[in-house]
Amino acid sequence: MEISDPTLVYLLIVLGLVGIGVETMTPGGFIPAILGIVALVFGVIGMVDIGPTGLGVGLLLLAIALFIAAVAFHLYRPFSIAGVVSLVASGIWMFDRDTDPTSIVAVAIGSIALGLFMLFVIERASQTRGAPVRYGPEDLVGMEGDVRVALRPDGQVFVDGALWQARLADSDARLGIGEKVTVTEVSGLTLVVAPRTENNEGEN
Repeated sequence: MEISDPTLVYLLIVLGLVGIGVETMTPGGFIPAILGIVALVFGVIGMVDIGPTGLGVGLLLLAIALFIAAVAFHLYRPFSIAGVVSLVASGIWMFDRDTDPTSIVAVAIGSIALGLFMLFVIERASQTRGAPVRYGPEDLVGMEGDVRVALRPDGQVFVDGALWQARLADSDARLGIGEKVTVTEVSGLTLVVAPRTENNEGEN
């Protein structure tokens, strides 16, 4: 399909918005945001070429507002389900159905799948943020995690289900996203970490 295909254009826009939304809810990975921005750019280019309807754009904005409301008011499922319905309706009427109709089946399946995935991310992120603290940060010493924002030497790591500010014990060292680390010390709310080695694995 060409970029001017109405169905593809709409799904690219929704995919882009979901990618950016996922990054907003669970920051640190960058990949969802990058993919989302790329998809959104291509989708917007196609949308401008075809020419959206006011109704379609309005329904899309309503869907975005509903997902934001789901987070703001902690009413995840009611608002998110309403957002999914608005997404489907937006896709159906985004373009003139006489000259540039979208595939109702493809739009419905794609919007529902992406909308439900967004609901899943919202619920999981909210559960993580709302989980009670079971211990102090000092109890994280010895735990392992992975790098979410490159350590140069400061960055962020994901340890025990949460995202933490971190810095490398060796200020001259550098670790990229996805590499494994072990917590060696806690300084305030910042974790001091070291690269996980075979020796670290053997001790644990």
